[in-house]
Amino acid sequence: MSERQSKHINRTPAVNIHHATRYAERRGLPLNTFVTVNFTELGISSGASRMLRRLLSQRFSPWLRRSAPARPRPTPTYVWAIENTASTIAAHWLVHIPKGAKQAFGKKLVSWLRDLAGVEPQPKSIQVKRVYNVIGARRYILKGINPVWAAHLGVRPSNQGLINGKRTGFSRNLGPTARRAGGYAPRRVVVGSSQSAS
Repeated sequence: MSERQSKHINRTPAVNIHHATRYAERRGLPLNTFVTVNFTELGISSGASRMLRRLLSQRFSPWLRRSAPARPRPTPTYVWAIENTASTIAAHWLVHIPKGAKQAFGKKLVSWLRDLAGVEPQPKSIQVKRVYNVIGARRYILKGINPVWAAHLGVRPSNQGLINGKRTGFSRNLGPTARRAGGYAPRRVVVGSSQSAS
C-alpha cells in the first residue's frame, strides 16, 4: 500500500499543532528545544516520516521515560512537521527536554540516528537549538500550511514541497483528547479577523 502524499499542512493538523504548543505550556512542559534533522544528508528520502516516528516511539520516548537525567521523568511532549524544499527533506521537531538533560539528549540523538539510518550523522545533519520564542517556533513549523488557513493561525505560508507519508504529528499528551480531558478550551477566532487563534 503506497503512502499518502500531501502538498500542505491542512487545517486540522495545523490547528492541533497550534493548540498543542499552548497546552504544553499550560501543563508545565514547555516546548523548549527545536531540533532539525536533515534526512537528505542521512541518505533518507521517501521514508523520512516513518523514520522520524520510529525515532520518537522507539528511541526518544523510552529514553525519556527510563533514563533521562531528570526527576520526576516527564511524559514525552512534542510536535513535529516534515518539509521538502530545495531537494532537501528535513524534519522540524519542537520538544520538551527536561532541565539538565539537553547534553545527554544531543548525544543520544546522534546515536539514535546512526542506528536508524545506518550512517554516521554529520554536523549539518542535526541541529539542536534552545527555544526562546515558542510562538515564532510554532509559526516556523507551520509555514507549510495550506495558504487558505494561514492567516487564521497568524502564519506566513511558504511552499514546503511534496511529502510522502504523515506530514505532521504531536505527542499523545498534547492531542485533542488530552486537551479536552485537561479542560483546555481554545478561544475560537473567525477566519479573516485581525486576531490570530489563541
